[in-house]
Amino acid sequence: MLVDRFLYPVHTLGPGNRLTIWTVGCSKHCPKCANPELWDKGSGRDLPVKELLRMIKEALGGRRPDGITITGGDPLEQPEELLELLEGLSEITDDILVYTGYAESELKDHIEKELLEKLVSKIGVLIDGRYVAELNDGKCALRGSTNQNIIFYDRSLEERYRDYLKQPRKIQNFYCRGKLISVGIHNN
Repeated sequence: MLVDRFLYPVHTLGPGNRLTIWTVGCSKHCPKCANPELWDKGSGRDLPVKELLRMIKEALGGRRPDGITITGGDPLEQPEELLELLEGLSEITDDILVYTGYAESELKDHIEKELLEKLVSKIGVLIDGRYVAELNDGKCALRGSTNQNIIFYDRSLEERYRDYLKQPRKIQNFYCRGKLISVGIHNN
């Protein structure tokens, strides 16, 4: 799987102390994207999913995150690897949030039906849609622009997220591999 990094604990991309994974590769190239460095598939590390899961478990050191967020790039541009990753991560938590630049209605044209059904069964919450800078109202803690939807595939997570969504946007800074990384949903 093409990945750039994972960080823990992240408080700015979902409720609680979350493990957040950034995948590499996105064909949408949304203007003013927060992570354009993750568009090019050649910019990441290609790790077997089993190795990535081993690294994640080792980094967690027995701690259990409150949830996991997978963003990028676009994780759904690697659907087979994403499913394998989700199957391993579902042993850690049932709160898995995935960001994609595809609208939910576009997924059936991009991903084979049976694979898409398996993916949806492992995703708790999906944030869908391309980022549109002109629609960034600076208000939602989980969406970059108002055209994006927050879709609950696991309805039991709604209340937890409802409380989180009442909060203002926050940015969290990490020092990683010699550079400062700001994590969260940014205003324009």
